Amino acid sequence: MLPLTLPLSLAVLTGLLGFFAGAVVQQDSSYRNLQSTMENDPYIYQSRQRIYQALRLVVQPLQAVDNDSIESFDDTPPDWPSGDYAIQRRSVDSAIADSVFANYIKWFQLNINTVTMFFTFSLGSEPVAEPEPTHVATLMKYGFPGLDDIHVYRNFVLSYDRRNRIAHWVCEHLESECLNSPDSDNMEIPTDYLIDSQIPVIFRAAYRDYKNTDWVAGHLASPENYCYDEQKYIETFIMPNIAPVSQGLKSRIWSRLEDYVRELAVKCGSVYVYTGPLFMPQRITFRNWAIRHQVIGMNTVAVPTHFFKVIIAECKDQEYLPYMEGYVVPNTEIEGNLELSAFMSNIRDIEHFAGLKFYDGQLRQQLHHNVARHDKRDEIS
Repeated sequence: MLPLTLPLSLAVLTGLLGFFAGAVVQQDSSYRNLQSTMENDPYIYQSRQRIYQALRLVVQPLQAVDNDSIESFDDTPPDWPSGDYAIQRRSVDSAIADSVFANYIKWFQLNINTVTMFFTFSLGSEPVAEPEPTHVATLMKYGFPGLDDIHVYRNFVLSYDRRNRIAHWVCEHLESECLNSPDSDNMEIPTDYLIDSQIPVIFRAAYRDYKNTDWVAGHLASPENYCYDEQKYIETFIMPNIAPVSQGLKSRIWSRLEDYVRELAVKCGSVYVYTGPLFMPQRITFRNWAIRHQVIGMNTVAVPTHFFKVIIAECKDQEYLPYMEGYVVPNTEIEGNLELSAFMSNIRDIEHFAGLKFYDGQLRQQLHHNVARHDKRDEIS
């Protein structure tokens, strides 16, 4: 029996090593396929946490955010758009005492990242961010407000409402480096609006729906945000990015709000903008309310009663957390001398009427909600 012990041991060891090597290769293949798919598939990107959890070889329990680790400061950085708000900053200190074994496991998991990227994936962590994030990850850093009929373009992502023939929401990322570019007058406006062939014909809107009406074709993602790139500029003229807008709104308050967003992006460095329509209820009797809106054209394109913008501004100083503010404007002619602060709205109210959720998750509590004293906003625009 003794002569057989060594061959049997070697066979068992070879089998175990082969099984482990196969598992690691499989994990590496799955990781690469996921990374490639997430670049343009928003649904895979949104569900990545659950997919990673299912494919992990060594499961690490998720840790909840500790509210006590968030500190408040009253010293606003000098280059911040307003000095009236306290800025929160995450504490880097940890008071959690772990056992020797737990610390060893943490050390092993942190240092194994330098060996191979698939070990990182197999040991229970989401893969380390690549030097250049994927396209969807860059645009949707703060998450999807909703997941209905997502369409990904070069410079923005939108959720399309097939019933109303307009977008639920449009998300775009503006950076100061890109906005320091020639004026939009240097860009040639397309002679016709583009169509998205991924949307079925029966659910599409057409530019002819806007002709001979009281409404104009308004951009949710403004083309003036992309004067630095001709292809991105032209892509904003795609029909899913268009909604019926009052001429009096587009040329006054809405235009000023778009200018303010660009100025904020230049001042702060990075701004994420969610734009979309609202259908607000109106009182018809003392106790009864109803949602009433017009439709235009043969394709019955819905005319929103209001529009919203939710802005997430990131300060150039990475020590300070971003802050969020929202605006709601009625889709009607508005006096141009009104201040933008008159249209500021609580984010919760926008979510309630839009049926969306902005920046959902554990980190939402770390955002500053701009809800009071916004008179200085018009100084920028």
